[in-house]
Amino acid sequence: MKKDIIIKLGESFEHRVMIYKGFIIVVFLLLGLRMFFLQVLKGDEYSHLSQKNRVKLRRVEAERGNIFDVNGNLLVTNTKGYRLVYLNRRTIDEKRLQEIAKITGFTTERVAKKIKYGDIIPYTKENIIEDNLDIKLAHKLMEKIGDYPYIEVQSYLKRRYIYDELASHIIGYIKKITKDEYLKLKDVGYSPKDIIGKSGIEKIYDREMKGKVGYEYVEVNALNKEQKIIKRKPSITGYNLHLTLDIRLQRYMESIFKEKKLSGALIALDSQTGKIITMVSYPTYSLTTFSSKISTKEWREIVSNKQKPLINKAIAGEYPPGSVFKPFSAFSFFDNGLKPEYKIFDNGVYSIGRWRWKAWKKGGHGIVDFNKSIVESVNTYYYHFADKFGHLPIIKVAGDFGYGKLSGVDIAGEKKGVLPDNSWKRRKFNQKWYKGDSINLSIGQGYLLATPLQVAVSYMGLANKGIAYVPHIVDYLERGDEKIEIPKEILYSNNNYPDWYYKVLNKALIDTVEKDDGTARRLRNNKVVIAAKSGSAQNSKFVETHALIAGYFPADRTPKVVFTVFLEGAGSGGRMAGGIAKKFIDKYLEYYSEEIK
Repeated sequence: MKKDIIIKLGESFEHRVMIYKGFIIVVFLLLGLRMFFLQVLKGDEYSHLSQKNRVKLRRVEAERGNIFDVNGNLLVTNTKGYRLVYLNRRTIDEKRLQEIAKITGFTTERVAKKIKYGDIIPYTKENIIEDNLDIKLAHKLMEKIGDYPYIEVQSYLKRRYIYDELASHIIGYIKKITKDEYLKLKDVGYSPKDIIGKSGIEKIYDREMKGKVGYEYVEVNALNKEQKIIKRKPSITGYNLHLTLDIRLQRYMESIFKEKKLSGALIALDSQTGKIITMVSYPTYSLTTFSSKISTKEWREIVSNKQKPLINKAIAGEYPPGSVFKPFSAFSFFDNGLKPEYKIFDNGVYSIGRWRWKAWKKGGHGIVDFNKSIVESVNTYYYHFADKFGHLPIIKVAGDFGYGKLSGVDIAGEKKGVLPDNSWKRRKFNQKWYKGDSINLSIGQGYLLATPLQVAVSYMGLANKGIAYVPHIVDYLERGDEKIEIPKEILYSNNNYPDWYYKVLNKALIDTVEKDDGTARRLRNNKVVIAAKSGSAQNSKFVETHALIAGYFPADRTPKVVFTVFLEGAGSGGRMAGGIAKKFIDKYLEYYSEEIK
């Protein structure tokens, strides 16, 4: 008989049940610990991240200050622009590429190129696909933007130039801040998204005009669609600039330059304050074009233009001043004992050994004193005394009247020219100074270079008997009830030149206009007495000489206006530059004749 086989299950079954229970307990314990870690230990952090996904911080651009002329005419303001931004730098897949092309209407090639080479806002992932988005397209994309969280339509304030090319060198343009600019300016409140002034007064007064950005905390849903604004910090508008410039005169004179196809500059200053009435640099350029993304073709056309439209010739064009420099040479001669009535005989040539310097008038000017040397612009008079007294006295006087120095004008890009001497020539050419250098210097030629503004500033000093003021284009800044005036500031004050220097020079400059043999007779006017000196300066880059004229009026009492005209390669100073100066004076008197009386 077989024995019954007894299988004992109880102990083994209970053992397995206990294992299962233990496993479940361990799992729930781990889950509990994880929940404790997430909700208690890391609760604040993950709550912040959740809130961050729900709430979006949006920058509110500050409105840049407007620009007005002296009569309150609006020159520059703001308008709303739109840009399309890709939010993942340069990383793109085919699906996203096709989607962007579909909703924008752009080709995939264009989108791919923009993402690959587009401007990325420094220190962000924002890649600008289209900087100047069409308004209709912008609104269309904003409606669909929730379906495409990797792109964004951003609105911004862009500059609207009422006259576009008018006074472009004065106003200047704005553009996106570069990485290098940001690194220099971040400590004074600039951000990687800022648009900043790049030239002109837009650059000089950028901090005042830019204002202060604001912020909005915006609640968005899972599709990145805006639900409501939770909190707002409003932006602060920048200061408005009110200029000393009369846009009527500016527009008229630029039209003359354009009509006659001239390249050069005209400057008119209030001689008693330094305020700039008119400042032409021609040719000009489009501020709208430069404030946007300029095409390669447009850029090539501008930089290849021989007239160099990007240079503000009034403050950065460095040229030999020619005969308009002669009054300062004369002052140095007076300082060395020359009497105005002393006469020399000019036969048309001045010689030192085998070197010869000719007068502009064939056969010479005959017997010449100081007055005649200015009226008829007698070169040999200056050759003679520069040879006798040397270059150092001329350099001293020129420096006293602002040559070789910055004027401090509140327009970006000013240059200081060249006021040469022996040490300068040693450094530049490793050569010593020769008598011929002094002779050329005395008539505003040779190594001497000056900007048209420097010439105007030097004649301000002559008009005011030794005093000149810092030239400025901004009259005052204004925001609401706040007003900041630009003070009158003395640039130089020369007390070491006797009154009789200015008296005899003033008479000579008036005679240069009033006498029939005066080189500036073209300026003659029956409404006001004008003092002026014309000049022609040689330059190897031009067939004809540069044409210059400088002066002031009224010259029979306290002068009100100082003016300078410089024309590149235009020929005769008296005829060409004088003709332009006369048009300015006539138009000025049309508007301001009462102020001159």
